[in-house]
Amino acid sequence: MNGQKEFIGPLHLFAWVTLFELGTAVFIPVGIEAKQDAWIVILSGCLIGIGMFAGVYGTLFRMYPDLTMTAYLRKIIGPIPGWILGFAYMIYFMYIAGRNTRDFIDLLTTAAYDATPMFAIAICMLIAVVYILRLGIEVFGRTAFFFFLLSCGMFLFIVFLVWFSDLSAGNRMLPVLGEGLRPVLKALFPTNLTFPFGEMIVMTMFLPYLNKRFNAVGIGSGAMAFSAILLCIAMFVNISVLGVEIASRATFPLFTSLSRLRLAEIVQRMDSVVLFLLIITSFFKIATFMFAAALAAHDLFKVQNYRLMVTPIALVVLLTSLTVAGNLTEHLQEGLQIVPYYLHLPLQFGIPIILLLIGLIRRWLSSAASTS
Repeated sequence: MNGQKEFIGPLHLFAWVTLFELGTAVFIPVGIEAKQDAWIVILSGCLIGIGMFAGVYGTLFRMYPDLTMTAYLRKIIGPIPGWILGFAYMIYFMYIAGRNTRDFIDLLTTAAYDATPMFAIAICMLIAVVYILRLGIEVFGRTAFFFFLLSCGMFLFIVFLVWFSDLSAGNRMLPVLGEGLRPVLKALFPTNLTFPFGEMIVMTMFLPYLNKRFNAVGIGSGAMAFSAILLCIAMFVNISVLGVEIASRATFPLFTSLSRLRLAEIVQRMDSVVLFLLIITSFFKIATFMFAAALAAHDLFKVQNYRLMVTPIALVVLLTSLTVAGNLTEHLQEGLQIVPYYLHLPLQFGIPIILLLIGLIRRWLSSAASTS
């Protein structure tokens, strides 16, 4: 960003990463293939994600503290291959932003706005995203912190409802590992290994622009752990209220769960809380990927101001969200069976690990040559 004059503080980063990680994962049942052991899948994916973020992305950041990922690609593997790979990551960020926008559209239309055209929902969301991104990273960070506090309040309210509701039964979470580790491992790889915690690859575009006075990698890792706890809470709500069988069949179980909860016939049908939470977390998920794509375009094409790239990228994301799949079933099938294998695993895990190895070898050869 222009001279790196913009920065955000530790609390803003923590809030941003937490909302990003929640995204649509809080509504799409992460790890439900493992039934009542879905929480183990979530925590396992989080631990692996933290390992990648702190061990691989963090090491690359420490090696090139002033460069975004698209910039240090050219340092590690050369100008032309690095530029091509950086361009691939830019397309990847836009594509995933489009998929998340489609997730948001499908969730919203299924839950409440079934008669509203997809285009209208997408354009409203993307106009809001473009507006906030054009204001810069500092405003984005402060906005994330405000909505983080609001989201935490809603989670506490949901926990309160579940605790005192007569529809919730904690014994539905038992037995733990009743069918062994195999269902957990099957649910973890590759879908829940790459979503949502593997998506922290996008933060490699922002680390150079953060306030250097705090440990950005450590705070990001803490936010990932906190978001995993919130996802476990959401999964507990789904299974304790609906039961494993209904929760695994429901398209958006948290919405179904909250629509059933009631407290003394006074507090009822709190599905509106879920809709509000959906809008907040989806907004920051989509905005983060679009922001990363704008920074990548700013670096690759040497555009003077990254803000100039936000609107064109929003148009690409809009088109992608409307054409990525013909219906919800096709969209989910593509997201579960194709994208994790052919996009997420190589771009989130394979390429960064290879880059780290090449970078360490180059550094070792450089130091060896200078001492000889």
